Amino acid sequence: MSETIESFLTAAHRTFVEVTRRAPDYFAGRPLRASDPPAGSARAVAAALGVRLSAVAAREFTAVDDLLDRRRRTDGTDRADETDRADGADRSDRTDPTDPADGADRADGTRDAGGAGPAGDWEGWRRRQDRRAAVRAARAAHLARAMDHRVARHSGRGLRYRAGGRGPLLVLLTALGHTDEVWYPLADRLLPGRRVVMWDAGETGPSGQTWTLAGQLADFDAVLASEGADSCDVIAWCSGAQIAVEYAHRHPAAVRAAVLLHGSYPRAATDPSSAYERNLGAVCASVAAHPGRAARALRALGGEAVPVPLPRDEHRAAVEVLARTPPGLDAVLRRPFRDARALAGYSRQLTELWQHPIPAAVPGLPPLLSLGAELDRVAAPEPPAVLVPLLTAGHGLLVGATHYSMLDRPEVVAAVCGAFLDDPAAGPPAAAAPHEVRWSTPTAPSHPISPTHPTSPISPIDEEVTS
Repeated sequence: MSETIESFLTAAHRTFVEVTRRAPDYFAGRPLRASDPPAGSARAVAAALGVRLSAVAAREFTAVDDLLDRRRRTDGTDRADETDRADGADRSDRTDPTDPADGADRADGTRDAGGAGPAGDWEGWRRRQDRRAAVRAARAAHLARAMDHRVARHSGRGLRYRAGGRGPLLVLLTALGHTDEVWYPLADRLLPGRRVVMWDAGETGPSGQTWTLAGQLADFDAVLASEGADSCDVIAWCSGAQIAVEYAHRHPAAVRAAVLLHGSYPRAATDPSSAYERNLGAVCASVAAHPGRAARALRALGGEAVPVPLPRDEHRAAVEVLARTPPGLDAVLRRPFRDARALAGYSRQLTELWQHPIPAAVPGLPPLLSLGAELDRVAAPEPPAVLVPLLTAGHGLLVGATHYSMLDRPEVVAAVCGAFLDDPAAGPPAAAAPHEVRWSTPTAPSHPISPTHPTSPISPIDEEVTS
């Protein structure tokens, strides 16, 4: 089936939005490149996005152009938002053979069954896409109000959690120090056909003591009991991934399958680790041993890092813009560092968690799938060596993505997780978003791009904190 202008523009629009959220003027002096675009695409891209489209060979692609190319070749399973079409746009065929970027080799007059209408109103098409995205974002932001607020009680403690939907139980396990707000865009897409539950990561117990790994596992048990469930599926993020591995190891019959999303784990000296993990681990160990250092540690951590100007080199600039943390997430991502008391508690929790080695592989473990991000600057994109034998469903890397893909690319993460959880015995869900995820094999491990100019939700850590 020939690629249409609208399908091309849908991939271009997704890429444009992702890039310009991080750097609004990125395309002011840079084109978007594509190989052999459909006839009429350059005019449509200019009208809809205000961007110049250049038809070039793939060898000239930057990381941004490569992401567009992968999205063009998708089978459509990662475009969940396209099912929300509500505008009865005219589907009449149209073509624009005069478009200079379409190339003379398009003389076959390939026609587009796009939805812009007979006048080619691509600017209107863009407005409709943006409205749909805004509606979906608003729905996700208010998801908590639409879910049931429930309480699971154990050990003299009441754990408040949210639940919604019907079907197989899916637990969304968040990172230490964070709230379930990080899950809203993803949960909104996973709810149909599932019973989704999520809660804030516990910080303190009934007597004010630090809530350790044992407490996190007890919370998990309490929620399953409250839901009357013997087993569940799990998606766990960041440090929550280690908690999920521990739970699956201790209660293999209670976990049907689990996705470990951008997991951050204790690592051997020979394992790949991010600079952020090394620095954060050192600071947390120092503050856990000496809580009075928390205030000084916060001053060293500083405020939100200001992104440095993009490099002049287009290839480096493309990597840098994709690696930046999505904007507007400061309050969510900085919650463990909101004040000295929070940092002291978080430091005790993370240090205690990382003192537990990753369990060894044993018979009977449920299928585990690891999903990392190529440009993750918080957790190392690749899992530690000791975890690999547990990953019976393999490891995938989201191309050009960050540690926050469930917030930034929820449609892709939902497609991959949904396909795996629907049939975990099949292994890696290569049929879902096959080109936007690169899967590891025993002979060809994934290798992430090396991003330049590191930035993170907290600034580089001052060595004096650990002294």
